[in-house]
Amino acid sequence: MKTYWLLYEDCDFAINQGFARMMQESGKRFGVSVEPVLLSQLHLSMDGQGQPFCLKDGKRSQPDAVLSRQRYAWISEHFERMGVVVYNNARVCRICNDKRITHQFLQGLPMPPSVFFSPVLPQPPQTYPVLIKPACSHGGDRVTLVSSEAEWYETVQRIQPEPMLQQTVVSDAGCDLRVYVLHGKILAGVMRTAQSGVVSNFKKGGHVALHELTDEERSLAEAVIRRFDEAGAPLHMAGVDMLYHHGHPVIGEVEDVVGSRMLYQTSNLDIVTLYLEGLAAKQQ
Repeated sequence: MKTYWLLYEDCDFAINQGFARMMQESGKRFGVSVEPVLLSQLHLSMDGQGQPFCLKDGKRSQPDAVLSRQRYAWISEHFERMGVVVYNNARVCRICNDKRITHQFLQGLPMPPSVFFSPVLPQPPQTYPVLIKPACSHGGDRVTLVSSEAEWYETVQRIQPEPMLQQTVVSDAGCDLRVYVLHGKILAGVMRTAQSGVVSNFKKGGHVALHELTDEERSLAEAVIRRFDEAGAPLHMAGVDMLYHHGHPVIGEVEDVVGSRMLYQTSNLDIVTLYLEGLAAKQQ
């Protein structure tokens, strides 16, 4: 029986144990042992000959594959250098978990105008409101609508010294679409609407509903998927998030460690089983 490590940061595993149990149960159907593994259990090292290895609970260990639910690209790359296949791979992790890099990577596709904060802060904007968010956060963490220069300085100081970016507020703020991508194909769309303000994340109280993609939405999602494929960074389980500006979809971000609660809430799709089924076919 093959062993897949379901790799988590300790804090994330604490709130995702239900998802991990689903992975374990579904894995059995495909002859796979899915083992939740925490970063605190691991020591990633290089030996005297410059070869990478891994200690798990103090013993050398190596899985058949890593199902990465953590956000450090160098960790994914270490396993890849050991010869272990990682889903999503290190390139996906690196691109998606810094919103500045995501927008650079998707150059040429429609997106909100953005300012990337360097170690030297830019001047406050001339017009408000603007949206400020940490570059490496997820789940709507500290996404802030700023309406004045005083709020701008307060928000920036609250996020520092983390990297951040500032974006023009889209016309239809508070509504966005999560397009679920599975093994390089569009699986489904879920529309999220904020109860108030601009943060529509499900965990923050956003209303969710299954959504049939329009031709324009599908075309944009496929362009994102294609860009990742061509870069050797296939999206095996991910979310393409779209915002709306004057009724047209624009890129919000791409979620590497995508949550599945909304999909189970709004549909009969079993993304965990479909994900593992696809991996089983690839591992044959």
